[in-house]
Amino acid sequence: MDENKMPFWKHIEELRKHIIHCFCAIIIAMIILMNNKNIIFDCIIFGPSKTDFITYRIFYKLTNTFLGVHLNSVSFFSQNLEIQNRQIFGQFHIYMWTCFIGGFILSFPYVFYEFWKFIKPALSDKEKKYSVGILLMGSILFILGVLFGYFILCPFLIHFGYSFKISHIPKNIFDLSDYISLIIHSVLSMGILFLFPFFIFFLTKMELISYFFLKKYRKHAFMILLIIASAITPGDILSTIIVLIPLLILYQVSIYISFYVNKKTS
Repeated sequence: MDENKMPFWKHIEELRKHIIHCFCAIIIAMIILMNNKNIIFDCIIFGPSKTDFITYRIFYKLTNTFLGVHLNSVSFFSQNLEIQNRQIFGQFHIYMWTCFIGGFILSFPYVFYEFWKFIKPALSDKEKKYSVGILLMGSILFILGVLFGYFILCPFLIHFGYSFKISHIPKNIFDLSDYISLIIHSVLSMGILFLFPFFIFFLTKMELISYFFLKKYRKHAFMILLIIASAITPGDILSTIIVLIPLLILYQVSIYISFYVNKKTS
């Protein structure tokens, strides 16, 4: 039977197989992370809570170089953040959930590959030739988003939460679950948002969107991206701008991608 003419239940069975493969890959990556607990939490997860985090050190050097401000007068934190756990099984739940999300991030290229294998039979021979390029593009965009969320967005969000005070009386001692949620939310949301050009590529291939549409409604897109940036961040101007800038760049890249696809298909 032609693979393109499979009955509906065969498609469901095929999708189930790919989902199981993805889940197994995530579990394997999760187990690897669980066996490296000290590296994952002490070095990576709690990295932005330390005064010597690489983003802060680079910011200090840039401030000294371009603004001539001494290190002592520019500081993200006066000391390492205090993070507390107030639930009996809080650390265990955080441990499992963080390793699971980390397993998904670590295995994303394979998960993306399984997704591509599922939709590949519906593509033409010409489109299948671009498989390697598309897989690389999707994986690289996601990884870039994750890195941006971790090294750029997270430090500024944490700094905003640490520095904003309604009074000198309350002390800012972060709850473990809130801190982990902020890290995961920032990293995953930026990883998904960075896939925007990839989705535009497919929407253009399906003729649901075009280069002229993206260019015509550029101003409307700016407002939508501004709302998305405000939703991801607490709403302060600096964090919103930090998220908005890469989104605008990605939108412009998507316009070029759509133009290239339209040119190829015309």
